[in-house]
Amino acid sequence: MEADFEVFTSLRYDPVLLQVPDSDLSHADWNHAHASPFYMLDFHRDRMLKAAVHWRWDAAVTALTGDSGLQKLAGFITQNIGESQRNAPLKVRVTISSKGKMGASVSQITEAPLTALYPGKLPSLVPEAQPDSKVETHHHLPPKIPEYEVVVADLRTVPSEYTHYKTTKREPYDRARQRAHISLPDRKEVLLVNREDGSIMEGSTTTPYFWRNGRWVTPDVSRQNSTKSWSGGQDGTTRRWILEKPGSRIAKKTDQRLIYTAATAKMESIFQTQAALRKHLGLHKIKAIRNENYKRNGTKSYVYLLNRFNFQPTKPGSYFHQPEGDEDSETPRTSTHTRLVKATDDGKIGQVTADDQQNDSEYLCEITIGTPPQKVLLDFDTGSSDLWVWRTILNKHNNFDPSKSSSFKKSEGQTWKIAYGDGSSASGDVGTDVIMVGGLKIKGQAIELASTLSKQFSEGTPDGLLGLAFPKINTIMTNGKPDPQPTPVVNMITQSDIPKDAELFTSCFYSTRDQKDSFYTFGWIDEDLVKASGEEIAWTGIDNSDGFWSFPSESVTINSSKIKLSGNKAIADTGTTLALVSDDVCDALYKQIEGAKYSEIYQGYIIPNTVTADDLPDFSIAVGDKEFIVQKEDLLFAPADDKNWYGGVQSRGQLPFDILGDTFLKSIYAIWDQGHNRFGAVPKIEAEQNVTSPTQ
Repeated sequence: MEADFEVFTSLRYDPVLLQVPDSDLSHADWNHAHASPFYMLDFHRDRMLKAAVHWRWDAAVTALTGDSGLQKLAGFITQNIGESQRNAPLKVRVTISSKGKMGASVSQITEAPLTALYPGKLPSLVPEAQPDSKVETHHHLPPKIPEYEVVVADLRTVPSEYTHYKTTKREPYDRARQRAHISLPDRKEVLLVNREDGSIMEGSTTTPYFWRNGRWVTPDVSRQNSTKSWSGGQDGTTRRWILEKPGSRIAKKTDQRLIYTAATAKMESIFQTQAALRKHLGLHKIKAIRNENYKRNGTKSYVYLLNRFNFQPTKPGSYFHQPEGDEDSETPRTSTHTRLVKATDDGKIGQVTADDQQNDSEYLCEITIGTPPQKVLLDFDTGSSDLWVWRTILNKHNNFDPSKSSSFKKSEGQTWKIAYGDGSSASGDVGTDVIMVGGLKIKGQAIELASTLSKQFSEGTPDGLLGLAFPKINTIMTNGKPDPQPTPVVNMITQSDIPKDAELFTSCFYSTRDQKDSFYTFGWIDEDLVKASGEEIAWTGIDNSDGFWSFPSESVTINSSKIKLSGNKAIADTGTTLALVSDDVCDALYKQIEGAKYSEIYQGYIIPNTVTADDLPDFSIAVGDKEFIVQKEDLLFAPADDKNWYGGVQSRGQLPFDILGDTFLKSIYAIWDQGHNRFGAVPKIEAEQNVTSPTQ
């Protein structure tokens, strides 16, 4: 039985398209490879063929399939255009029935230049700056040629197969135009709205694009007829063409729906709430000051991580963990308690000292403690949960003096101790006091006062540390028993003046190559930085059961080659300078860099210092469901010697998870949303990749 409707497409016939093969419009794809007056004929055939396959119209599928189907379609259209009509552009409406019978109708349309039919890029709403131009580059309206009045349909549309495929059943579109009082000649368009979630589906006769956060976006369409992942609109030909362009600035919206969706409206509401909170409490950015004493050293940074996370390396080198009490043995054996040691030049086992590892912090942040406030410069660390400061008077340090604070209260019976695998430690007693972080006052915060310090701690520049992980790994004890205390963020969350959507902090890091200010915020997200990224915030749930900011990271991509890492997890850690991943990922990454190799001397991968940014691979790491590119400049961590760089990505050894430190975090704006137990990010890639040696 023949269906009571037909599939159709409307395409452009234009003799000017015959010039495309001889032009420089290589991005015109099929029209550049074929001298044809039919605009994107291959895509128009494809959309009809997809519909025929969906409804299992065997005769129509046979008629349209393959090169013969394309030639048949072109021949049929040509036969239906009169000789007298062939010198001007035309709109051709082609139909096909379930029995494979074709039909065509022709009407006149206006002329258009080839550059309008196949633009190299869509016009930006932000004009490109000219050299020495002082013209402002924001708040510009889009070009309006031709100008259309656009309205949103007053009634919503139920998405169906008849809205996904283009058929002669046009009731949703016709009704929307009738209600908007639009006739075909009018320069007016109505946008159909999905009844399920209020997202834009498409225009009644056009494909809409919207300028959002620095780029164009268009409603998504699904390969399957599933309303869970599509806008409900049609798979248009021009939309498909531009979305498939390499480096396209067009984004298709899927789970985060386009315009007026719950997610978009929610984010705008959050920005407004946080703006009001900032004004009310006087919140401001906390500048992450570059530590002038910090000197990059790849091997020392790696040894510091071996010590801090107590993991056994899987690559050869001088440093490894050995069971305690077994210093004289050359063959480490399994033991619950290990100590970080090093192999000396004479083949013996020696102790790891403070000089063997990086004991300083790249960034320092100012907070105040007590009443009146005392300023200290702390290392903000999302891999720790202690807030400790110097109590012992040390040169070059600001110590907190609790006797000068009227709000300080000593916590009877409480002590704390941080101990690392090399035997180094810091410890002391505990009290509570008020702290100010970025304008936010946090009361009753546990302050750990360092009275005993190993050389590793005392040689660093910071006046202490502010932990931003979860309380489980806080080291405070009461009467000798573990008694973890709330971190500053946990205490912030419990305050009545902090709404749910402000129970977070954010981090934004730049290297000295970039000459930009790094910062943290507490209680608010930098809206401008999010919108400048051109993307929605990508969120993923976290697992804080071990005290860290841990999330799924189940893939990486190296030069378009994806490596699946089923079940893999990563922690985001501002206290780590490198990024640590599995040996397999390391090997795959460095194989893509000519001359790169693993060095046993430096206990890490090294890269020739003759490389340029173009020599380095595109490398992205998954945060939940989305991968983020690592800036190429950050793949080069520090000079290893006068001929090589020490790589910014290194082996995690026997650790069961990746550690994404500053090498990765400098490529994103990170949102640490403790209130909603999630981690969010948007990309933050510099336009120019500077591979010169950083000053730190």
